[in-house]
Amino acid sequence: MRAKYALVAVADTTLALLGASRWRKITKPALMPVLAAENRPAGPAPALGLLGSWAGDVALLRGGDRAFLTGLGSFLAAHVAYTGAFAARGGRPRARLVVPVAVTTAATAAVLGRKAGPLRRPVQVYALAIGTMGAAATTVRGPGAGRIAAGAAAFMASDSLLALGRFVLPKRWARVTDAGVMASYTLAQWLIHDGLRQHDANAPH
Repeated sequence: MRAKYALVAVADTTLALLGASRWRKITKPALMPVLAAENRPAGPAPALGLLGSWAGDVALLRGGDRAFLTGLGSFLAAHVAYTGAFAARGGRPRARLVVPVAVTTAATAAVLGRKAGPLRRPVQVYALAIGTMGAAATTVRGPGAGRIAAGAAAFMASDSLLALGRFVLPKRWARVTDAGVMASYTLAQWLIHDGLRQHDANAPH
């Protein structure tokens, strides 16, 4: 992980654990621009993934259902972009990898849907979108493929933890879950973009 991005990622994760929301208005919106500067996006689709993620980061700095839905929509757009980027570089789906992703996605959508109340449908749609992104990541072959798949898995873990923190776990765990979300999310973004860079750098021309 590049130094500047790692520094901002660690800072924001630490601030999340401390509950320092005021300072996070600086660190959190800086994450995706710093990543883009240090690891240039590998084409339009990954760039759109970063843009959607940045918009989601900014939206989720606020509380309430409206901000949550805005963030959900922004990250949904990011996952659609990443899915397109992976599909463009992918081969045939491998059942031994796709099936566990599909089962996990279905289970997550079912469990969280029951806990999300009026947000049930948006949460379920989002769960299907990130599951599709995770499945698409497993189709990429060659250099960087391992990092892409690991990044997609970390992204799924981050979003699952975010949903657990919002809908399931007691409020006293909020800081811990927020820190876990940011640690896995920042790692996921770096793995995805570094993996795409490696893949494209070694692709036949």
